[in-house]
Amino acid sequence: MANNNYPIGMSVSDLQHVGELPRRYEERVDQLKNERITTLDKIDQLHDYIHELDDEIRQLEFGDE
Repeated sequence: MANNNYPIGMSVSDLQHVGELPRRYEERVDQLKNERITTLDKIDQLHDYIHELDDEIRQLEFGDE
């Protein structure tokens, strides 16, 4: 079955080989890198929230000295 979206005689792997189409693993690597960045941002936000809670706890326990 021919795919009219590709130049005549070129397969998906041919186009990937010449860099016209990303390889599946490259797409997956990009997806994982983006997920990692997002997760690290969430972790940073949680750390900030924990520090805010710690500060408030200290203020309530020891007052504003």
